[in-house]
Amino acid sequence: MGMARQRNERPQQFLVCISGASSNAAVIQTAAKLAGSEQTSLVGIYISQTLTEMDDQQLNKNFHLAASLGIKVTTLYGTAKARLIAEYAKEKGITKIILGSDQRQGWQKVGQIDLIKQLHRLLPDIDQVVVFNKNRTLPSSNRQHFKFTVLLKRNFNWQKLLQTLAILVVTTILGLLLKSWGFDALDVVLLYILGVMFTAMITQQRSYSLLYSLLIPIVYDYFFTAPFGSFRSNPNNLFTFAILLIVAGISSSWTSKIQAQAILDARRAYRTEILLKTNRLLQQCEQLMEILDVTGRQLSQLLNCNLFILQSADDTAPLQFGKNVAENFEQLQHSREQQALKWSFANHQRAGWGTKIESQSNFIYLPLNTQQQTVAVIAIAINRQSFNDMLGFNLAISICEESEQAIKRNLNLQRQTKIEAQVKQEKLRSDFLRGISHDLRTPLTAIYGNADVLLHAEYSLTAAQRQELYRSINHDAAWLIDLVENLLAMTKVDNGRLKAKRSPELLADIFEAALSHSISETEQRQLKTNLPDPGLLVATDGQLIVQVIVNLLNNAIKYTPATAQITLTADKLDDRFAKITVYNNGPQLEPERLKQIFTLFYSQPNAYSGRRGLGIGLALCQAIVTICGGKIGANNVQPRGVEFWFTLPLWREKNNEQNANIAG
Repeated sequence: MGMARQRNERPQQFLVCISGASSNAAVIQTAAKLAGSEQTSLVGIYISQTLTEMDDQQLNKNFHLAASLGIKVTTLYGTAKARLIAEYAKEKGITKIILGSDQRQGWQKVGQIDLIKQLHRLLPDIDQVVVFNKNRTLPSSNRQHFKFTVLLKRNFNWQKLLQTLAILVVTTILGLLLKSWGFDALDVVLLYILGVMFTAMITQQRSYSLLYSLLIPIVYDYFFTAPFGSFRSNPNNLFTFAILLIVAGISSSWTSKIQAQAILDARRAYRTEILLKTNRLLQQCEQLMEILDVTGRQLSQLLNCNLFILQSADDTAPLQFGKNVAENFEQLQHSREQQALKWSFANHQRAGWGTKIESQSNFIYLPLNTQQQTVAVIAIAINRQSFNDMLGFNLAISICEESEQAIKRNLNLQRQTKIEAQVKQEKLRSDFLRGISHDLRTPLTAIYGNADVLLHAEYSLTAAQRQELYRSINHDAAWLIDLVENLLAMTKVDNGRLKAKRSPELLADIFEAALSHSISETEQRQLKTNLPDPGLLVATDGQLIVQVIVNLLNNAIKYTPATAQITLTADKLDDRFAKITVYNNGPQLEPERLKQIFTLFYSQPNAYSGRRGLGIGLALCQAIVTICGGKIGANNVQPRGVEFWFTLPLWREKNNEQNANIAG
């Protein structure tokens, strides 16, 4: 009872076995109906044993049917079917296995019964459902003859037949030489068996090595048993011929199997290498386009065909992979293909060839889905008459799943980065509000206190005292005005509303306006201006550049001692730009501070003015200079001092129509 209860509590998952039998289509359909009625997932498994199995049209039809029903088929390689199915079922937690059973007679049915018995023994806790195709009739002799002739025609190759006969002739000649040299007949037999192995290796088909094995007793009887040159051998040699035929047949079979297994292993290793390489490359991708590029290149290499990756149903410039894609891209524009593409985007499912949606399409449409949407659809161009690499196609599905996981990781990383940026932004805003509250309180308190003194004790103050109070109020009010202007301008930068109307401006006029605005700050400082060309014209927004120079001057005054010298200079940098410099001979800045000095909300301790800045003045300067078409920077000057500089484009008469009223 405990075992039964545990099995019932396990989530349902069904497994259907895929084969090349014609009745397997009914098995697949029955399994899909059974899984649908019990609302459980269904997976498929196929055991690959030979090299030419994917040339079987019926097997490919069964693969396509499974794909159209949404069944993901996993391919395993080996000869121990029961063991492979059992291990896969245990690994995946399968609760029910659906098998097919043909209506065969006698010895034909033994293999199927043996498989079922082995599965019952290996998986005692799993139900096996055997689906009998009762409506199937045994093929007639004519039908069997037709299948035999079709099979013979498909596998027959004149070149391989001639190779087989050539090996037989060579081994016979070598045998005659060994006989003439006095070697024993057993050595000749070993030589023929070696020829069997060579035939299997060269032709790579068991049928030719078996043909060689059948011809050995005949040739051996003719050339190496008395009477020589005839087929009238001693009846006692019949047993020898039989043993020779059996040994040759076994050698042929084992050699063919070993070679086939080696090729299968090489093919499996190649595909596994592609899958591992894809996984490694996807882990290194940081952007969605990188993920799509890796996925496209790996799929194109695996399937050896052209493909397109579209990020929307209306994408007119998809990513393209392969060679000579123009013809396939033209096919992709047909109405039938567009309908399948749109259906895949809308329903997040596979469409096109091999499915019920536009099954006559020349493309397979594989969507790359996240939990919310289809990020992209991969359109794989196929030849409907010759495409039969369903094993590779199943691996392509696995690559798509790896790509989906990489896309999900990328989206999660983007969300995490966005959240971290929001947290950082909120912290910056919080620090900014605390800083601005503190900095506003100090000048406002001073203005309020000085105004209160003037209001209540004006007549008891001397003229010099009143003048000092007026100067203090003016100084604090000017500082507040500059702060408010910077705040308003920075708000426009954040909202993308700060625009520069470029017009011809004299740098001499800009300097004059900036110095008059900063007169209260600079009148007690050693301020020099150097403008070699008073008629120097720049294409810029004069009002904004005045604000830049005022901020740079105030910054130089704030962070230098009263004895420091400040120099404002402007001159041509080259034929296209002018360079404006604000230099002070105060203390130099540390390299780390130079790197961050234009960062928003970054400020440094001030030992001279007693006020710590809000960290928006220099950031605003950088934003204004950038939209005006220039660059800004700062560097230490040897042996002493710091230089802040920025460039502006020169005004050119021939470009006056282009320079005027351009938004930065």
